[in-house]
Amino acid sequence: MVLLVLFTPMLLFGVILLFHSAVFRSGLIEDQLSDALEIDFANKYIGGGALHKGCVQEEIRFMINPELIAGMLFLPAMADNEAIEIVGVERFSNYTGYGSSFRFSGDHVDKKEVDVLGRRKTRIVAIDALCSPGMRQYGLECLLREINKAFCGFHDQSKHKQYQRLFRDNRVCDVQNDQYIKTVGSSICSGINEDCLGIATGNWGCGVFGGDPQLKSIIQWLAASQALRQCISYYTFDVEPLQTLEQVTGWVWSQKWTVGDLWNMLLEYASQRMNRETELAFFDWLVPSLSFDDMPTI
Repeated sequence: MVLLVLFTPMLLFGVILLFHSAVFRSGLIEDQLSDALEIDFANKYIGGGALHKGCVQEEIRFMINPELIAGMLFLPAMADNEAIEIVGVERFSNYTGYGSSFRFSGDHVDKKEVDVLGRRKTRIVAIDALCSPGMRQYGLECLLREINKAFCGFHDQSKHKQYQRLFRDNRVCDVQNDQYIKTVGSSICSGINEDCLGIATGNWGCGVFGGDPQLKSIIQWLAASQALRQCISYYTFDVEPLQTLEQVTGWVWSQKWTVGDLWNMLLEYASQRMNRETELAFFDWLVPSLSFDDMPTI
């Protein structure tokens, strides 16, 4: 098992086209079969209540992959620009339920392949969301904190040169037209290895943490695209606010928006929420004139 603390400068936005987003109403992150990074909806002290109380997403993950508990012994609280990546843990248990209904349901035989070092090809990334942000989550400071936190977890150290070019060209794009922006973004994206790992995530920072599920889903899509991750697999756990997530992301993707385009729309919406100019949920605000039955999926 290898644990890395990642440090990333403030995220810049602009030239990258949004990547593919796959939405799953059922299923669990830990059951996905690809080599995608599996996101731990973490407490800033990794493991949260795993050793005393609490039985939600992070604590459950630590119970079924008990090697994770070792990290609780020596890892400090995460700062706003830190994430923790854990490589090679094995899963030993199956379970049913969630929270008070959580129950052990038998042994699990981990069939994930192993790498050259004999580690399971399981990569877990812990990122902590703001707790009980209320209306603050629509403020610029909180939006930047959350999207940079997600980017810290999603970014790929092997793409350092591409990130450098991206940030350099992002500044140039401030004085260029939209077509130039999309051309630069397409050029950068064309150099991405098709075997690069995707992201498997879900309702990060929602539930007991009190985040807006629509806001958090879009923030993670933006961060994954900016991190040049070719696919984000999003598990909604069938929560009501995300019933139309697949249709909304399909429509946005069909418009060939960049990360900067969607980020600017999110900022405008958040400003209106903060100023009480709208009470609409983000999806209804973004595409109010479209029939969800007719919208494309991706």
